[in-house]
Amino acid sequence: MKKIINVTICIFTLFSGKAFSEDISESDFFCCSVSDIYKTSTNIKQHDDSDKNFDASEPSRDIINIEADETFRDESKQVTILQGDTKIVRGSETIQSELTNFLQLEDRARMSGNVKYANDGLEVLSPYAEYNTKSSRTDFLSPEYKYPELEISGKALYGVRLKNKKMFLKNSTYTTCNILNPDWNLIGGTTELDFEKGVGKSKNVFVTVKGVPVFYSPYMQFSLDDQRKTGFLVPDFSGSWVKGPDVMAPFYWNIAENMDMLINPGYVQERGSLLETTYRYLNKNSSGTLFFSYLDDDSTYKGSGKNTRDNSDRYNFFFNHEHVFANNLKIDLLYDKFSDEDYFDDFGSGINDSSTTYRTRHAKFDYSLNDWSISAHFKGYQTFDKTLSNTSQPYDILPDINIHKRVDRELFNYDLNLNIAEWDHISKVDGTRTDVQIGIDKTFYSTGLSITPRLKMQHTDYDLNKQVAGLTSTPSKTIPIFTLDNEITFSKQIKNSNLAHQIKPRLFYLYSGEENQSDIPIFDSGENEFTYSQLFRDNSFSGRDRNIDTNQLTLSVSSSFYDLEDYRELFTASIGQVFYFEDRNVSIGNNQINKRANSNIVAELQFNPSLNMSFQSTFMYDGKASGKKTERNIHTFQYRGKGNNVINASYRYRKNDIEQGDLSFAWGLNDRLNILGRWNYDFKNNINAKDAGDIETLAGLEYESCCWKARLVHRRFKINDDSYEKNIQFQIMLKGFTDVGTPLGNVISDSIRGYVDRDY
Repeated sequence: MKKIINVTICIFTLFSGKAFSEDISESDFFCCSVSDIYKTSTNIKQHDDSDKNFDASEPSRDIINIEADETFRDESKQVTILQGDTKIVRGSETIQSELTNFLQLEDRARMSGNVKYANDGLEVLSPYAEYNTKSSRTDFLSPEYKYPELEISGKALYGVRLKNKKMFLKNSTYTTCNILNPDWNLIGGTTELDFEKGVGKSKNVFVTVKGVPVFYSPYMQFSLDDQRKTGFLVPDFSGSWVKGPDVMAPFYWNIAENMDMLINPGYVQERGSLLETTYRYLNKNSSGTLFFSYLDDDSTYKGSGKNTRDNSDRYNFFFNHEHVFANNLKIDLLYDKFSDEDYFDDFGSGINDSSTTYRTRHAKFDYSLNDWSISAHFKGYQTFDKTLSNTSQPYDILPDINIHKRVDRELFNYDLNLNIAEWDHISKVDGTRTDVQIGIDKTFYSTGLSITPRLKMQHTDYDLNKQVAGLTSTPSKTIPIFTLDNEITFSKQIKNSNLAHQIKPRLFYLYSGEENQSDIPIFDSGENEFTYSQLFRDNSFSGRDRNIDTNQLTLSVSSSFYDLEDYRELFTASIGQVFYFEDRNVSIGNNQINKRANSNIVAELQFNPSLNMSFQSTFMYDGKASGKKTERNIHTFQYRGKGNNVINASYRYRKNDIEQGDLSFAWGLNDRLNILGRWNYDFKNNINAKDAGDIETLAGLEYESCCWKARLVHRRFKINDDSYEKNIQFQIMLKGFTDVGTPLGNVISDSIRGYVDRDY
């Protein structure tokens, strides 16, 4: 049976380890050689439980509990020998070994033989260790350490564990991989791990991947956990294999609990010095971000022939602030400014950026009280499309005020919408528009049947500047709008199955009064794309400047199948058409007025045969067309497998305009290696040059282990009708440590629908 000894020790001094700035030598770790431990085994006698020197009843400030299979005592040297499965326990600190010499005169315990140390989540294995009972300092020879909660581990030639939860290492490794066969290592000459602050510091650092050095630094600070800490971060190497690397040296400033700043100076290949600064704050009722990027005298831009400014400095300034007040008032401020129109062509990350036409700036104020909602929005723009003329520039809106109220009563429901907007433009007609809409409706229900009549009056006034000669500067329109929505539902469970079938015929009647609107400018109106949902809108135009004049009836039917066990929709097919009782006379611009008695047929189909597979289609069919009768169709397919496995396929067609195909996938060849790909192709613009039909092509590999990830991506995407951007980019992500290379998560997820860039 194990003997348990309570040792009472009074600690009068605290040990302070050497400052990290000093080198740690072998003498700092051990006060005697390893062989000295065996010299203490002379002139010993077996210890008896009644030995008064181990009386645990003496008052103390600190208690050490000792367990051992055998205990011996050398009275002359005040040494206790513990053999067998020995254990020293002091608070949360536990040290196990096969042999322990307890030197009371030196306040020291020497342990050998499979030493196991555990304290505050840290675990250390070592062939030999020394423990100082006064300072709670533990010295290790050739330790292997791990912190399972943080998923970190490593080895060292020497190690010191201090009472202040710091560990000092000499000639050490650090990794988040399996310590037996790590895929990557941080190898440091001297290393400090502060588990309380969650910070690691190391000198003469090499970072290796698969044993190959990929980075060196004379000094490095890194995070051990998710705590925010001030200090230099690991340098970021991005760019591409075609253009060469971009180098950034970020510094993170943890200003306070609710605010921080990232200062990121660097060098962009072939362009020059870059400085990026991001400031963030978060308060109880507000949050915001301030970003500034400045590239001094862009050498590539200077000689490109595109620069029409006085200098070649490039910059982006971004500010966003959101605030929620206790009285239901919300404020959202956003300002975004770029140095030039070519910014996204040069620095955009993909086709979406390169095709940017304009960026919005706004100030939004939203307030709600009971049934009322009030908003005031101010909007401005910066355009990036050099082909836009002055007349094609978007309107600034200063401001756009909306007041809305909706009340539901037992007898009827009513709503009020008031909009006042000030439109401003450099060359086109602008001015103030006031729009008032008052509606009343009521829904009547019976078994499977719903009937909703609704009456709305819309009145719009204008006070215009720069009006076209011969037209009034104060035009107006008043439009009565009546709708009658009728829908009946037939449901039946299929015999001997968990399937239910549902059929919904729907009749939607719309009357919108006619009024001449030719003297009214177009601020925000356009012709909506004719889709299935458009069948049930009370205006075929968007915005408030145009109202369709129509007397029409929509006939539609939808058929659906449901899985009653999973409460999941398996299949839905819907089809509908509009029948006009009168000709329509209102149009936008020079668009031809449609005099047909009925619309095109539109249909939608959705098929979900399983939880990880879906198929959607939309059709528009013109039965009276002289040529090809299909006006538009869109087909999309997606399969989601385990993990990040996904396959997408789509086809888009619009008569005389668009015909495009899109295929993308992310697929695991095994548990670690994934292939990535996308091919977006334009079948109508594919004859001018080789591969001219390509909109975007992407091919890549992604390797992922338990502790690191690597990506290699080749991309080619269209910047404009005549030019392409082509690059090869890479990224190495070391779990819990740093990333090296171009951040590719958003690039891949934007190109491959359904791909999820998981935190690593």
